[in-house]
Amino acid sequence: MIQVIATIELKNGCRDDFLIHLNKNVPKVKAEQGCLAYDPSIDLDSGLTVQGEIRPNVVVLIEAWTDLDALHAHLKTPHMAAYRETVKDYVTNVGLQVLKPV
Repeated sequence: MIQVIATIELKNGCRDDFLIHLNKNVPKVKAEQGCLAYDPSIDLDSGLTVQGEIRPNVVVLIEAWTDLDALHAHLKTPHMAAYRETVKDYVTNVGLQVLKPV
């Protein structure tokens, strides 16, 4: 298994619109072979002193895949190409961390 943390930075004020498009794509991703988890998340103000600043223009995808081949296949699917085209005007940056459990 591998895990992916995808941090999606958005233009000011468009997170809600972005989430509409992202959430329409989630069931398609979860149906892909090798997808174990694909969960969009936003910062929650927990009141914990160690928590960083709340980021109102960031969405984090917490993903799990059976292996790297499944992740690579996911990135090439037609629904991901369509999703990227649909949200391109909302997104300013995407960062990925690909992790393996130890």
